[in-house]
Amino acid sequence: MAMMEKLRPAPAAAAKVQAGQGAGLDAMAKQSALRGDQQVDILLISEDTELKDLLARGFAEKRHFNLKAVKGRVSDTETFLLRDPLPGVLLIDLKTAAQEDLAALERIKRGRYVDTPIIALSSFLDQEIVRRLVQIKVDDWLPKDSPFIDIYRSCERLNRTPLVEHRNKDAVCYSFFPAAGGSGTTTLAIQTAFIVGRTNKQLDSTCLVDLNFQDGAIADYLDIAPAFRIEELANAPGRLDRQLMEVMLTRHSSGLAVLATPRVPAKYFEVSEGLIGAVLGLLSRSFDNVVIDLPKHWFPWMDNVIWGSNQVYIVTNFTVPALRHARYVLDAISAKAVPDAQVSVIVNKYREKLFASGLKKSDAEQLLRDWLAGFIPESTDLVHEAINRGLPIAEVSRSSKFEKALQRIIVKGKA
Repeated sequence: MAMMEKLRPAPAAAAKVQAGQGAGLDAMAKQSALRGDQQVDILLISEDTELKDLLARGFAEKRHFNLKAVKGRVSDTETFLLRDPLPGVLLIDLKTAAQEDLAALERIKRGRYVDTPIIALSSFLDQEIVRRLVQIKVDDWLPKDSPFIDIYRSCERLNRTPLVEHRNKDAVCYSFFPAAGGSGTTTLAIQTAFIVGRTNKQLDSTCLVDLNFQDGAIADYLDIAPAFRIEELANAPGRLDRQLMEVMLTRHSSGLAVLATPRVPAKYFEVSEGLIGAVLGLLSRSFDNVVIDLPKHWFPWMDNVIWGSNQVYIVTNFTVPALRHARYVLDAISAKAVPDAQVSVIVNKYREKLFASGLKKSDAEQLLRDWLAGFIPESTDLVHEAINRGLPIAEVSRSSKFEKALQRIIVKGKA
């Protein structure tokens, strides 16, 4: 996941706070722990008096919550937030999410408030704002006109959620996208998760994610029961938290974590960009490696997945139409990825006959050039045996050409 450069607080905002302009401050007692039954300070940053009064009335009935307020925009109150005692939960009214307020929120979240739950309230959300909030890693966001009970439940959930150990970096994310059906993308995603986990001795902190909600096969390939009930969250994304996410993960016998949904053929349900962003944000903060198997059809939420990936592998078969289509897909996905992400093509099921005319390895190399990640040799019998036994390929054959070729590609991508 790409990290944004840390910005300095704006001098204009500091001057306003020091002069007392636009910021009416309620005195705050020092907060120690957030969890348990201790009284927790909820700090609200907002210019909206009606919102403050609504929340004040609601929290007055909740004995373990104590609402404090700072009048002003987050960009105006940044110096105060960087200086005074930390609250238990920070509520920020972004109104229409102006760029200066989002920039201030990012500086705050990546600084002192990295381990403090932050809830963003906004009267306007579009795709770009959702992407930015996912990037900033706010813990929750709600419409500004949400009923008090929804805001209260979010505060309650975040207050009782155990803190995830703070990492110096986010998870490394590998995404696999099929240029066409039957290219073997699921097998490559599964084996990559095992390779990455074994290489770093981090199988327990590696998560394999199946985002093909209609006919995903990862759980079947690994002979495990899928537990991610995405249809239950589609209409109530506010329910999602780290505890629920842990319940929805399935562990393979190796220790690998798998997030997969039961198959729902012949049924369509809407999955929002915000829900997928929240899911991947939680996984990014909870695991060292995240490997994602994407569907072959494009959905709006897939822009965010590509945007948040370190490595994107487009998987294609070794045929002329497949290679040409992979090149078109490569151009389209490269335009969506962040500048420091690597987007490349894996040619799977490669087999070149000796002394035969037709498609050659050099043809693929010439078409894909520097975007060619490598070739995976055709290993149909080996792959089928691994799938039928629910095992990684390395446990079926420790020195297979398939495993060696994929490992070279993954190591090359890290270089």
